Amino acid sequence: MKEKILKYIDSNFPNLTSELHLRFELGEKYENGTEDRINQVVTRVTALFEEVFKPDDSIYIYLKDWEVTEDIMFGNTTPQYLYDLLSDQNIEEETLFDIHEDDDKITGQTIEVKNEYKVKLVYSQLMSVPYQKILEGIGNYEQGREPAIGQSVYFISTDKDIIFQMYDDRGCLIHAKDVEKLLPLYHSYNNWLVDYWRDYFDGIFKKV
Repeated sequence: MKEKILKYIDSNFPNLTSELHLRFELGEKYENGTEDRINQVVTRVTALFEEVFKPDDSIYIYLKDWEVTEDIMFGNTTPQYLYDLLSDQNIEEETLFDIHEDDDKITGQTIEVKNEYKVKLVYSQLMSVPYQKILEGIGNYEQGREPAIGQSVYFISTDKDIIFQMYDDRGCLIHAKDVEKLLPLYHSYNNWLVDYWRDYFDGIFKKV
């Protein structure tokens, strides 16, 4: 299973991204830590998610985990919570490396830095995945709430050629291979789009 989805990602969504995407605002206008913010985040991300995926869809869940047991900055004390939610699923694992360039302060030369991380993969029908709790856990992460999910979580449909990523309570990204897959979201949830990127999105979707 893992070889199939990793090959698919490399061929279709390198680095789990695509120039063809939409970015939605989830938490604004409400202040961090407030019930209003959390409620809006959960309502919006669930609506978007359920617009993209249906209960009988077969999906991959790609988990990027740096395996930090406790996050000092945000105080995430529930690093196992995501895996508890997926305990009924078959989880396959792969070790990968994040490679970036950095400047050596002593020599002044550019060096290549490798950071190891674990990828954990699930393949399942959506109806057997507690996605609402996963999305809420991601929303809790930077809000200092429990239970929280600090891992990066990507929901991938190879049938629809779509990747859905909620990165935190601020927003979510939806990537696709075809404009037509995202066009209904662009129209139906246009007022939720991140304003900073609106000109970019309009340049793509207003032409269709």
